[in-house]
Amino acid sequence: MSRLIDLREGPVGNRLELELGDLVLLPGAGAKLTSGSAVELLGVHRSATPLADGRVLAPEGAPDVVTLSAFMPGEATVRLMTGDPFGGAVSRELLVTVRGR
Repeated sequence: MSRLIDLREGPVGNRLELELGDLVLLPGAGAKLTSGSAVELLGVHRSATPLADGRVLAPEGAPDVVTLSAFMPGEATVRLMTGDPFGGAVSRELLVTVRGR
């Protein structure tokens, strides 16, 4: 069974080990796959909250969530952008290893 791994609130190191099929939520205003093909960058999103009446409330501002999928066994390097993408953004690399089942 694949896992949904939510790292938005916790510390994210410079290495991440996944299993095939895992989905990962990372804090970030942007991302780029710089090497490898073990993960797929699904997108960059803005957090939102569902309301009781069915509407979804999303704050104004920059994106804050990056989603990755563990696509195939191997390694990949992802460059994550955090902070304000319009000024003061910080770039860091995350090495991801995907293990087969």
